[in-house]
Amino acid sequence: VDTLIIGGGPMGLSTAYHLATQYRDNDGSDIVIVEQDPTYARSSATLSAGGIRQQFSLKENVQMSLYGRDFLRNAHHLLQVDDDKEDDDVDVQFQEHGYLFLASTPTGREQMIQNNQVQQSAGVSKDDMHLMDPFQLKQQFPWLNTEDIVLGSYGSSGEGWFDPWALIRGLKRKCQSMGVTFIKGS
Repeated sequence: VDTLIIGGGPMGLSTAYHLATQYRDNDGSDIVIVEQDPTYARSSATLSAGGIRQQFSLKENVQMSLYGRDFLRNAHHLLQVDDDKEDDDVDVQFQEHGYLFLASTPTGREQMIQNNQVQQSAGVSKDDMHLMDPFQLKQQFPWLNTEDIVLGSYGSSGEGWFDPWALIRGLKRKCQSMGVTFIKGS
């Protein structure tokens, strides 16, 4: 064993996947993942909504989210296993319906503008991330009370939610196909 990964949730599976695909020519035979609940019945990941967003204040977080967005968009291809099984279709059901953040103070407004600049410098397209004044917010979201809102930030694409169970299942199956060993334990 060259690499031991504790935890077989999305982070552990992704670590094994990326080690095997990026550095080992799709050979994960020297990678072992230890997971205490291989059914994932009580896994926080499978109990969550599986959200992803680009609206962060640190460039590194934005860049990781952009990578994650692209991975989710291409998961069907990236996690494909050629073993002629009918259940090979990995559909993480990535729904790019966006996140909406709101600021109600001048300080919050300035922070939102600064965050937007960081997001754009990290590679988020102006077409994907929109700063919106109260009038624009009301037009886009007529149900929203904008009386105390000074600015909104809306990610119209690249943000949303996905099926964490499908992602875990696809990552695990792909890792197994590359020879990663799974052990139940804590």
